[in-house]
Amino acid sequence: MNSRHNRSLEYNQVDKPCSSHSKANTISAASTTSTATSRSGGSRLLFGEIDTTSPERSLESYASVCSFVQCNNSTFLKFWLDDKCRDAFLLNVPKSDLANLRLACHDFSVRAAPALFEHLSITFRPNAFTKPTRRAALDRLGFFVKTLTFKFPHTTETFLPPLVDPETGAEMSFTYTPQLEPPTTQRPKYGDTDTTEILTRQYPALFHAATNVPAFIRAFSAFVNLQHLRISCPGHEPSSGFRRSIVDYALISLRIAVERNRFNAMRRLTIAPMHPGGLRYLVPHNGYGATPRSAKTWSRIEHLEVHLNSPSGYHECATSPIARLLQTYLRTVKANLLSFTFSWNGQKRLLSILRLRFPRIERMHVKNAQASAADISIFVHDHKATLREVEMEDVELTSGTWDDALSPVTRRPEHPRASARTASIPIMLAPVAARPRPATAISEYLPITTDDPARPSFGIVRWLCGKKGKSRCRRESRKGLLGCEQRLKKVFGGVLVWRCDGSAS
Repeated sequence: MNSRHNRSLEYNQVDKPCSSHSKANTISAASTTSTATSRSGGSRLLFGEIDTTSPERSLESYASVCSFVQCNNSTFLKFWLDDKCRDAFLLNVPKSDLANLRLACHDFSVRAAPALFEHLSITFRPNAFTKPTRRAALDRLGFFVKTLTFKFPHTTETFLPPLVDPETGAEMSFTYTPQLEPPTTQRPKYGDTDTTEILTRQYPALFHAATNVPAFIRAFSAFVNLQHLRISCPGHEPSSGFRRSIVDYALISLRIAVERNRFNAMRRLTIAPMHPGGLRYLVPHNGYGATPRSAKTWSRIEHLEVHLNSPSGYHECATSPIARLLQTYLRTVKANLLSFTFSWNGQKRLLSILRLRFPRIERMHVKNAQASAADISIFVHDHKATLREVEMEDVELTSGTWDDALSPVTRRPEHPRASARTASIPIMLAPVAARPRPATAISEYLPITTDDPARPSFGIVRWLCGKKGKSRCRRESRKGLLGCEQRLKKVFGGVLVWRCDGSAS
């Protein structure tokens, strides 16, 4: 098939010699792929790629082989060599067409790879991370992966039977400890030689692949640009409860692989769907194989989406094991969360996460859950400083009304000086003979003046704040109060002490 592919490449060549501009473009494309191949370390190439590491051919010969840019259509060349136009085109091409496009020529293979492998989905199988060809493919293509979906569905084969002692027939139990290094004769995979031999005979190959932590670490090391991790474990039956399965062991290996590779660009995590017991194996603090730096990787998550399967026949309350497990897991990732989406799959359950405090939360979306109006109101009130959007979809209130639940955002805030404004009354001081004027503002009456030129004008502030020793000011003040004694008694009767001569002090 490789020879047929090479013939197709040669068939697409143009016999005309390439120009210097076209030649430079093809050489750069070939050198880019050569660098990527040497960096990844993969020895085998996908269809549509050309091995530039072979010493038998020179770089210029590759430029002639990968010379699709030598086509006579200048309009297409102008479009294809423009980065914005080409990238916009490749983003709208279906994945199946992108795979076929990579078979046309080397330049198409290089340009279409980022768009084709940006989203990668892996369904876990016994040879998912151990087959040499798969490891080589991940080494070549993992650089382009930004969104990784890890699927491990629950089946009848994933639930483990009891471990039986081959000599006595009694049920055995063992404590699983992940091994971060490949097993050796001196260090068996499952602790001791006898237990390792019994597990190898009685448990399927899928279990041993799920506990192969070094294979997980090596495979995830290829996703250096990972931004979004999706974990999907569908098919769990609610009647199974907390029964341990092979999926749980795979989640332990997955968590260790993410923590050991330290994905600095990963800011989004989606867990949908997941059985409630699976969160236990994603908690890094007290999890298997955890280190003091394990929680740092998960604390970088800014966008979290969790969809848990609702267990059947289980009484849910704020202090139930499921509620405590969910709260324990969220404490690991809540430090930098900006958006959080949570829902129960199946029967509605109590929303115990409202008791947590998210320092930077901006968007909250809850679906198919139960909560009290008081809990929702307290949550919204505590996060009012950062919260911008709250969406409650198919949420049932166990007590209270929605008006009570959303009162922190719907209630009109009171002005802090409202009481002072309503209690303020303008004070009017004027001579008896003066014509009354309509009250407009208190500033209109300060300072107070009289129409009688014989009486000097004075300000009330000056009269109230006069200092002792200034007899002239006090005499002027007394003259200005002549004729106003009765009015002042009505206004300041309970405050000022009146003398017998009609003056106030």
